[in-house]
Amino acid sequence: MFMKRIIIQYLLIGIVCTLSACYDDDSAMGSNYVGNIEISELADQAVVSYSQNFVNVQPIVTTDYPEDQLEYAWYIYADNTSEQENGFRKDCIATTKDLNYEVNLPSGLYHIVFEVTSLSNGFSQTATMDLSVSTAFSKGFYILKETANGNTDIDLWNEGVLSEDILTKKLGAPMNGTPRNLSLVYTGEFINPETNQTARGNLVHIFTNENNYKGFESESLTEVFNNETLFYAGNMNNEEPYVIFRAPNHTVYFSNTGIRTAGTGLSGTNYNSGRLGFPVDEHGTSPYIIPVSYGQEMVYWSNSEHALRDINFNFQPSSLVTTTDGSTYPNDLECISAGANITGDVYSPTVVAYFLCEQPSTGDRYLLLLDGGFAFTGVQIKQIIKLDPSLHIAKDKIIAMNRRTATYIYSISEDNKLYAYSWISNDEREFPLPGIPAGENITYLTNQYFFLSELYGYDTSFNFDDLIVGTQTGDTYKLYFYSTSEDMNGGRPITAPSRVITGTGKVKSVRFLASMNLLGGDHYSDPIYPLTD
Repeated sequence: MFMKRIIIQYLLIGIVCTLSACYDDDSAMGSNYVGNIEISELADQAVVSYSQNFVNVQPIVTTDYPEDQLEYAWYIYADNTSEQENGFRKDCIATTKDLNYEVNLPSGLYHIVFEVTSLSNGFSQTATMDLSVSTAFSKGFYILKETANGNTDIDLWNEGVLSEDILTKKLGAPMNGTPRNLSLVYTGEFINPETNQTARGNLVHIFTNENNYKGFESESLTEVFNNETLFYAGNMNNEEPYVIFRAPNHTVYFSNTGIRTAGTGLSGTNYNSGRLGFPVDEHGTSPYIIPVSYGQEMVYWSNSEHALRDINFNFQPSSLVTTTDGSTYPNDLECISAGANITGDVYSPTVVAYFLCEQPSTGDRYLLLLDGGFAFTGVQIKQIIKLDPSLHIAKDKIIAMNRRTATYIYSISEDNKLYAYSWISNDEREFPLPGIPAGENITYLTNQYFFLSELYGYDTSFNFDDLIVGTQTGDTYKLYFYSTSEDMNGGRPITAPSRVITGTGKVKSVRFLASMNLLGGDHYSDPIYPLTD
């Protein structure tokens, strides 16, 4: 019995010595040592993308490895991603313990993997979280701008947040060429590239002066059209695309080669592809187009003919617009601005469309006024005004129309002053711009609005009517929004603007997109929003 106790004691002493030897080696972190790494559970997150939102994670790591012998890495991959050679380690988004990652990703479900690795022996542990990404492109003020290197990008202001350089973030680079126009189409039709099925949604169309074009579905800003896919016939060769808009039963496209259309279904899910066929009218157009006759006809300036033309919503061949009294205007005019004005009772409004033109050989300007309120009566020019050269509207380069609150055409003079011209009295007056510092150079002016009437049961929560003044200082722009309901009286700014947006680049145009569907029949009324500045 005594001998048995001695043997057991020797065995215990041997075990203790063995453990002590292992402990001594561990304290030196030998290469064969495998220690403990535990990572706290990572909570799933949902983020709105392209809105300066971040995923912030501060994981708790419990380990007996020294901090200087640990390596951290964060990886991200989309759900249903095919197996990669390195598994989840394809896209590394951070190499720090804490994650602070700005989300600029398409909508969808993503998985984020946090990996902690021992530098001494390569031992690692991981933890995973889900990231649900949505976008905020379906509503807000889209700002088309020229970048510092002369290309085209867009910003989006929504709910107090300005998301900048969206095309660069989405496509990796801005679109080539300076910006020409930005068009919005409600309830447009397209082929969803993810499902290869026809679909409907609000669309954002961007054109540059290098004739580059892209169309995006607004919910995720996924590209659904470009120069190669908009036409059934293939590439848009020799095209200068100007504008795309929605008519009652068609999507309509204007370019230097004429007018093309795509039929749109009225109901159900049997949608069309949205692609355009051959021209229904081959007279050259321009960006200057005004829907008249309660949306059932469109008057536009033809750059190739230096004249006004009219086409109805059935898209029969267009015709030249004549004057009511047989008078004429010079045959070498160039259109520089167009707009429409609506005043009076909602049941019987007075609608006036204008086209401001300049004669390059003389510098003279002419104002062509049309009655835009009656359908199927034959649109005619009711007045041609040769403008007095002393008026600012006869020489200023920045022009905009007041839409609904006064019979004014605004202009910005070379000395940064706002003038309002009335075609009724054929005179003008200066309007101060409260809230804009004297040293800022005004480079942009527009009256943007969105209007649906509650008389017809529409949701009017998106309605607004703002005079927007843009200034430029270096590569920084500011947009001052004078609300007609809060900051203006009778078309005149009376208080500092209720909203100011600051960003980088040079503003070309501003368009408002409401997060709602508009059906074809909604376009039988007065224009809901402007098609051109």
